[in-house]
Amino acid sequence: MTSVQFASRTIDLPTVRLHYVEAPADAPILLLLHGIGVDWRVWQSIGRRLQPYFHLYALDLRGHGQSEKPLHGYSLADYAADIESFLDQLELQDVTLVGSSLGGLISCVVEASTAVIPGRILVDPPLTWRPAASRALFEAILRIKSEELAPEEQSRQLSDALTEDNPQIGGLQRAYLTKTWSVVPPVVLRDMLAESAGGWLPRLLPHLETIESPVLIMRANPELGGVLMEEAAATAAAALPRGSLEYFAKAGHAIHGTRPLAFLDSVLRFTQEVQRPPTQPLPASVKA
Repeated sequence: MTSVQFASRTIDLPTVRLHYVEAPADAPILLLLHGIGVDWRVWQSIGRRLQPYFHLYALDLRGHGQSEKPLHGYSLADYAADIESFLDQLELQDVTLVGSSLGGLISCVVEASTAVIPGRILVDPPLTWRPAASRALFEAILRIKSEELAPEEQSRQLSDALTEDNPQIGGLQRAYLTKTWSVVPPVVLRDMLAESAGGWLPRLLPHLETIESPVLIMRANPELGGVLMEEAAATAAAALPRGSLEYFAKAGHAIHGTRPLAFLDSVLRFTQEVQRPPTQPLPASVKA
């Protein structure tokens, strides 16, 4: 299986310039949204598995990666408005929205017709703060980024904070996260921490209840780093008019990275129900 050649592009939206990549194919469209503190490259590895079956778009959210970093505007509503403008400006239809972590939360509040978004996949969205929460890590990163540090010192402290949060983190992953967090402005974290006080679930339930298209919630194993707790997942799934829930017992938070074959299988089965058939034959089912 060869690597995917993503074409790098930018788009001027009403309030922000976004960077995105595209891997075209004569196939149904997936729009991939990453989590906080990273960028579109979290999808790069799974992209080679997805691309035979899908036309791929992956964004750098505002404040992340190569996208513009305005001085304010980092609520879920702001992110969602960007996605709505992106879909409208490119005149995209029949798009399955796939959001990981923060991207999953954003996917809950994007407003679009079922003709534009016939299905949504939420990958381990943090609807509540898990007991050994990442909130402490985000608060530590915010403190580091709010100080006037030399770039080398900021990188060192970010790397130390990431290691303290996850002593098992690999060197390549730590280097990637240190680099991606280094370009994220403090206001991204400040707004997220303020908006998420008390958890996201209560404020998202009214949005979930109005989504007419099918929604698949993927839940990772909390013992492996998953952040979506069982009770919150069940509550969210029950609120969705056409919701379903899938548990990945062997997957960590980034299900697409830790269990790529199981993730691919789940995406293919879901999209086969909501979109036109893929141009390539489906692989044999891979159990999670």
